[in-house]
Amino acid sequence: MNDEWTVFQALLHALDKAREYNPADQVAPAAILWPDRGGEWLELLPRLRAELPQLLTLGQYAPEAKTGPAIWLRCMIARTLPEADWPEDATPIIYLPGVSRRELRAVEDCPKPLRPLAELQHRGVLFSQVSARDWTILAFLVSDDGGLGLEVAQDKATIEAMRRALRVLADTQIAALRGKKLHAGDFDELVNPDETRSLLMWLSNPDALRAMLDENQWGSFTARCRSKYGFDPEADGPMVAAERLGAQEGNWAHVWRRYAEAPASYPGIPELLRQARPTVTDSLFFDRSAWPQDNEEMEDELRAALAALGDASPADARAAIRDLEAKHGERRGWVWAKLSQAPLARALEPLATLARVTATALGGATPHAIAEHYADGLWQADAAVLDALAAVERNADAQAVERAISTLYKPWLEAAAQQFQQAVDREGLPAPDTLEPPDGTCIVFADGLRYDVAEKLAEALAAAGAEPAIGWDFAALPTVTPTSKPAASPVADLFAGDDTGEDFQPHLKADGKDLTAERFRQALASRGYAVLAEDETGAPSGSAWTEYGSLDRRGHDEGAKLARRIDEEVRGLALRVQELLEAGWREVRIVTDHGWLLLPGGLPKVELPHYLAETRWGRCAVLKPTSKTEMLTVPWRWNPQVRIAPAPGIGCVVAGREFAHGGLSVQECVVPMLTVKGAEPGVEVTIEGVRWVGFRCYVEVAGGAGLTADLRTKVADAASSIAKGGRDVDEDGSAALVVEDDRLEGTAVNVVVLDADGNVLVRRATTVGGDGDAA
Repeated sequence: MNDEWTVFQALLHALDKAREYNPADQVAPAAILWPDRGGEWLELLPRLRAELPQLLTLGQYAPEAKTGPAIWLRCMIARTLPEADWPEDATPIIYLPGVSRRELRAVEDCPKPLRPLAELQHRGVLFSQVSARDWTILAFLVSDDGGLGLEVAQDKATIEAMRRALRVLADTQIAALRGKKLHAGDFDELVNPDETRSLLMWLSNPDALRAMLDENQWGSFTARCRSKYGFDPEADGPMVAAERLGAQEGNWAHVWRRYAEAPASYPGIPELLRQARPTVTDSLFFDRSAWPQDNEEMEDELRAALAALGDASPADARAAIRDLEAKHGERRGWVWAKLSQAPLARALEPLATLARVTATALGGATPHAIAEHYADGLWQADAAVLDALAAVERNADAQAVERAISTLYKPWLEAAAQQFQQAVDREGLPAPDTLEPPDGTCIVFADGLRYDVAEKLAEALAAAGAEPAIGWDFAALPTVTPTSKPAASPVADLFAGDDTGEDFQPHLKADGKDLTAERFRQALASRGYAVLAEDETGAPSGSAWTEYGSLDRRGHDEGAKLARRIDEEVRGLALRVQELLEAGWREVRIVTDHGWLLLPGGLPKVELPHYLAETRWGRCAVLKPTSKTEMLTVPWRWNPQVRIAPAPGIGCVVAGREFAHGGLSVQECVVPMLTVKGAEPGVEVTIEGVRWVGFRCYVEVAGGAGLTADLRTKVADAASSIAKGGRDVDEDGSAALVVEDDRLEGTAVNVVVLDADGNVLVRRATTVGGDGDAA
């Protein structure tokens, strides 16, 4: 269903869809039978008749309302009566209030008045749910299959309120009902809207609100407008009200706040505000936030300013961004940002972060020191680029943002890559650690999960209640999937490389066969790892490997537009991790093969002579054994005798590529190691025995640690203790509790065991001085 429709429009659409058939093997239905056992849709009949001349109703004979008994309805369908005046291509709809589908199904058991209609179920179609139940109002609202797919409470009060609200509900836009669980109060508010909401609804669509209210409701509304808001809807009209709404003075300030909370619910107001903007303003005190053309003017101004940064120096661009943020940052709180009409103001926030972070050069003398500096916060530059690109969609906006990014980010990225490459040239790059997960661990491999995206993932998991721990390691070289994916696995020791390094693909040590996807899975299985499909959770014992996500593929396919996919990928990966933890895995480790460079407009083109290289990819090449070069070279992870030449800086041998990997940069080589642990299984605590010797009670406890035993007359009340607050349970599970007041002999009490926080874990009834417990 289209969320821009009203509920009534959606109902008309559903009725129209019911008549669809396949002309290749079916004939057109003779009629659409609409059973409604509870008569829930009766209130909409007049409106439905106005829209659907082919709508007939079972009932007392009233031809002017196209209502009559079953035999009359049969005549109408046959078009033997003059009242059958609907278009030839329209399928008659027979509305059956008080009749259920079940009553029609068996002709022999069908009530006599309905029998003329019973056979129509074979020549026609039934307008009902897929489950064959009648379309109640509730079912139509909540069903995902033919209904609106809304979330609605199903208690008696809500259902009654829904039925009362049907007439108003019918004119409600579906989008206004989505996004929360609807309860009785929501439907009652539709019938009796508060004055502020009514005023906003009237401003958005005056005719619709007037049609919705009866004379008494309309009179009350206009009187309230005159007394509280100082205008007459009939005499002054919407324009006067819109000007006062934008001015936000007196009682109108509250109306504006209500509008700003959910501006999408009142789609007619922005254009009204545009028309109502005062032409003469006091520039010193005039509030521009309420008027759409002022926001648009400032967006145009910001677009031009960002585009001009393409010709600025990085230092001047950073200063300009700070000034622009001071001027435009407040617009992210304006109503126009909520309506997605201030994309550049939104993009300015991550651009300000980019300006701040890139003021600091990536430092460190060794690859490890540089990686630590990057992971300590400089990754935020990469995240800011993605966020800024994701904030804009229109070409003109994207181009302006890209020019600002090019000035701020490109030289910083180049300098960082050179710094890292120089450190690797001096020190080499340590090989990644071998992955050795404990039992109960599911490894999730996410192809191309760059470090900054992993930080976003950790944030999403934390927001969902998990406690992720993020670390880092170096990727295997070169940073391409055929090499670095198997190196990130727990079976890396099973692979080796030949002397050519062709396609950077290793082989199995055991038989020399190339490492294909199927052989990789077999290698995992040979070590006891369950290999799970994306929709499987497996048995949470031993260890497992599963794969999720498509960041790398999408980056190669879409270039800089990958930025718009990041949130979607992160949400999906977070849900996958939660799903595995909920299935019982004690730990989920998210690993990846490599990161990537992303630069809108394309990475700089570099040349690598063909005579030097056996295999060339975008950011690296395998050198021929006989090649001599002064370029930086690194050993291949799977055969150190094979030399790899990474592209210098952030260069790419393929012109125009915005997304690439395979080279030497912290973005490509510093990969995240994310660990999320499931809830620790609870230890069951039990009272194994209670034994009395005089007024001394001996308690035996099994399970747990750091426990306390006590005797209480009231289980949860520490003040009711008769054993001086109890005693700690010894390591062997025993505790001796003494009752000093012999007058309590024969009193019914409770043995309770508490954790370190004083919570009662278990209790057992007993009698002071008795032979044992009462359980």
